[in-house]
Amino acid sequence: MKESDGSPAAKQLRLDERNHVEKPLLDQLAGLQWEIIDLDSKQHPSDSHRVNFSEVVLLPVLRDQLKVINPWLEDDQVEEVVKHLTASFPGSGLIQNNRHAFTLLLESTSVSENRKTGAKSPTVRFVDFNHRDNNRFIAVCQFKVRILGTEHHIIPDIVLFLNGLPVVVVECKSPKAKEPIPEAIDQLLRYSEQRGAKGEGSAQLFYYNQFLITTCRQEAKFGTITTHNEKQFYRWTDPFPRSLNDLEHGSSSPNDQQRLVAGMLDRNNLLDIIRTFTLFSSNDKGELIKVVGRYQQFRAVKLAVKRLLEGKTPRERSGIIWHTQGSGKSLTMMFMVREMYRHPSLSKWKVIFITDRTQLETQLSETSQSIGFSVKVADSIKTLKELLASGSSDLVMAMIHKFRETDLKETFPELNASPNILVMTDEAHRSQYSMLGANLDKGIPNSARIGYTGTPIDKTEQVFGDYIDKYTMRQSIEDGVTLEIVYEGRTHNAEITDKMGMDTAFQDVFSDYNIQQRLEILGYGSRDSYLEAEPTIKAKAKDMVDHYLAHVFPNGYKAQIVATSREAAVRYKKHVDAAITDAIAALAKFNPLKLDVERLKWLKSDVIISGSHNDELHLKPYTDSSKHKTSIKSFKLPFDGEDEGVLGDLGIVIVNNMLLTGFDAPVEQVMYLDKVIVAHSLLQAIARVNRVSGESKEKGFVVDYVGIGHHLKKALDNYDERQQNEVLDVLSFPEEELRELQASHARIMEFLKKHSLTDLTDHDAFFDIFYDEDIRFEYMNLFRQFTKCLNLVFPAKEALNFMGNYEALAEINVLAGKHFRDGRLSMKGIPPKLRKITDAFLESRGIEVKIAPISILDEDFQKEVKTHSRMKTKAAEIEHAIRHHLNVELDDDPDLQASFADALKKIFEEFANNWNKIYEELEKLRQRILNAGKEPTYGLHRKKQMPFFRMLKREIFADAELDEDAISSLVALTQQVYAEVERELKLTGFWESIPARNKLKADIQNILLLDQFKLLPGLRANRLHLISRIMEIAEKNHDTILYAV
Repeated sequence: MKESDGSPAAKQLRLDERNHVEKPLLDQLAGLQWEIIDLDSKQHPSDSHRVNFSEVVLLPVLRDQLKVINPWLEDDQVEEVVKHLTASFPGSGLIQNNRHAFTLLLESTSVSENRKTGAKSPTVRFVDFNHRDNNRFIAVCQFKVRILGTEHHIIPDIVLFLNGLPVVVVECKSPKAKEPIPEAIDQLLRYSEQRGAKGEGSAQLFYYNQFLITTCRQEAKFGTITTHNEKQFYRWTDPFPRSLNDLEHGSSSPNDQQRLVAGMLDRNNLLDIIRTFTLFSSNDKGELIKVVGRYQQFRAVKLAVKRLLEGKTPRERSGIIWHTQGSGKSLTMMFMVREMYRHPSLSKWKVIFITDRTQLETQLSETSQSIGFSVKVADSIKTLKELLASGSSDLVMAMIHKFRETDLKETFPELNASPNILVMTDEAHRSQYSMLGANLDKGIPNSARIGYTGTPIDKTEQVFGDYIDKYTMRQSIEDGVTLEIVYEGRTHNAEITDKMGMDTAFQDVFSDYNIQQRLEILGYGSRDSYLEAEPTIKAKAKDMVDHYLAHVFPNGYKAQIVATSREAAVRYKKHVDAAITDAIAALAKFNPLKLDVERLKWLKSDVIISGSHNDELHLKPYTDSSKHKTSIKSFKLPFDGEDEGVLGDLGIVIVNNMLLTGFDAPVEQVMYLDKVIVAHSLLQAIARVNRVSGESKEKGFVVDYVGIGHHLKKALDNYDERQQNEVLDVLSFPEEELRELQASHARIMEFLKKHSLTDLTDHDAFFDIFYDEDIRFEYMNLFRQFTKCLNLVFPAKEALNFMGNYEALAEINVLAGKHFRDGRLSMKGIPPKLRKITDAFLESRGIEVKIAPISILDEDFQKEVKTHSRMKTKAAEIEHAIRHHLNVELDDDPDLQASFADALKKIFEEFANNWNKIYEELEKLRQRILNAGKEPTYGLHRKKQMPFFRMLKREIFADAELDEDAISSLVALTQQVYAEVERELKLTGFWESIPARNKLKADIQNILLLDQFKLLPGLRANRLHLISRIMEIAEKNHDTILYAV
């Protein structure tokens, strides 16, 4: 929550945040048996079990729970353990200190002796993971923490404490904020001092943090201290083991916040998440990151372990986990092992991973150390047999890509009849697995099998049994983890007579219908000869480049071309490069989309194909694996990126078989498909474009040049009908996108018509209607939706009809944003493709987007106000400018800020709807604010002493003009009172001590009765009231007095 903003919009947002987000969340936590401490701005440290606001751990609670969990501890040992946890951090880095605290929570600590039993080095646990009720769960709302070295504070909305340790921080935002989740994430980064600036937060509060929550009720996501943007924050939509029906909700389904709270903050689940589903790992750049499992991983692991515990036969203990690509299958496997090791009956099992990913081996080795097992790698059938036959409870990694096919075909004898063996298979549909699988049936006949797959299992694949858990592509899209794919066909349909289509589109080579006859008419003897032919490739390459430059390149994304053969891939490069050169020449003459021609000039393409010893010379330059690494690195970077000397200038990568699976490049938005592929190969290939990236990547594109799109049911024939439909459900087609655009345009125009806003050039009419917060917010949502839909279709000719209205609405957006000082109406978030067009339009209208609105202190301010014709519009301009000034310019003088905010409020209460009078009074208030900026301080400290001076002046002299003697006496009185206050406030726990407060009041009274101040009117008679006001200011400004510079 932002600490100070006096505008009606901000007040409304705070009210919405409190009533619709914060309060329901606290109520739900109370229902989950959390203790609730709901604080306000007048809070004392003791209200939240603390001595001062610098403390982030609730020390009395921690001490009490240590004794509950470890009843043999004595007081001095408790202090020793507390010190170890709170004062012995390895360094100043947040992530290192967080890992240190996490390790202590999981692995515990020890003291020299259990004095009751005499046992040496007994374990001391901070959390009792096995007995929930030995722990204490406290939620503190508005948890005030002082920023060390300053008088300022941060006030996170809700902090959740486990045994006095702040393990979760929740940032709530009003649903009406422009971008609630990104704003909340930015606030958490500020609080944890991860934006690069020191002195704006409290890193210490996050040393014990296990995860972060951002919520605006309808949308709620969690991340960790190392996730810094929204695409790495995830929903938790399944409250497992509860069902959605267990949650309280009205006629609609439970909202995101209710689901996340029930799923993650159920006390049992929270303990499980910390113990089993949290780990530290390394990202692509080798940086340490903290990972918390997602709901489908949590649910799948719990269900799979339940099968292992309860199944009576190998079949009953087996099954398939289908989690769509990009949902973290390798992590799920690791969490699975950790969960098994928690159960005594499973902790001695032998676990075999069958994979072809070396990355999984590295990840498992890193994780295994923390839970006390070692990974043994089998890179040959001989080693695998030896490891299977041994009686030890190993973790075996079978690297299937290193096995020889002849060895796989050799039948295994029975090696180990134990039922305590689990085989986990990664990407269970691959053909070599079925050969190994048959051998494992004989070698370890009683083992349980769990197959992990990112695509559905073929109808024929029944070796694993039924599904344990499903996380479908549609769920992944709804969770914002992957994107929907727009599937666009560039061929006619061979099975439907369409003479015009036959002439204009490329040949449908997927369908066998009359294939030979159709190819002979074109002069080709086979599919491959047609797909490899130079004229075909040249025409398709030009079409691809045209599509890429219109739809994908303007927003900064990249492309992949899949060619039918290695030969075709190399030919594509020649024709793609030529098409780009031609496009650059054409753009020099005419560039209506304002494309970045300089970037296009240095854009590169490359071919990445596998090689063999007998390759022809012209293929060899593209088969070098070390060059592949550099090219892949370049392709994954954004265009303006650089990493270890590699630039992100590779924009189009051309492949045949490589990079179609297991290759993750979120910057890729389009795949041009010129190869016939089916079933899981097709699903894995098109999933290259569905990774989430920046704001302007709404969907991925697949452009099909072979005709698969006309025959998708046939391409997915290996799957049963239900699975086929699940796949088709996540694809959309261009005509659907156009219908969405038409509907979003109709919605915004209907909304404007309802409010009589039919003239898009009458801006004052818009300002008058937008004075209503709710109407303004509804408009913003409709404009945002219109923008998203237009971005997907533009610049297709069907979208051009909408551009006139879009530009007019963009102008209204910018002008209303300046008029109301409302950042939610900024052009931020408009995709670059549309932004360049709208910026050029606004410039032609004389509107400078980047210039800030004029300040109330500016001498031209009144001139600006008088450009409006309506009195309400003029008054609104002054009102919002004053509120902005109070919020931004007077933020460090809360006393002055509050007095002007109060005056502003009174104007609207006294002259409600009398806009002429409101305008007059606002102008007078503006003049007062101008004069206040020139207020002399007479050598007093503006933040520490001036609040006392202003109060004394107002109480003693009201509005009278003062001579030099009166000012001199007031300054002396202020200095003496302030010195007394400052001295007493340095006492620890001053406000909790009644004797200390009474002493300060007596000392202040002695000052007021001094002879040197007897000429100040009414001072003695009014002294009790003055003492009360001085104490009020002292309490309110406590940290300013002690720490301001």
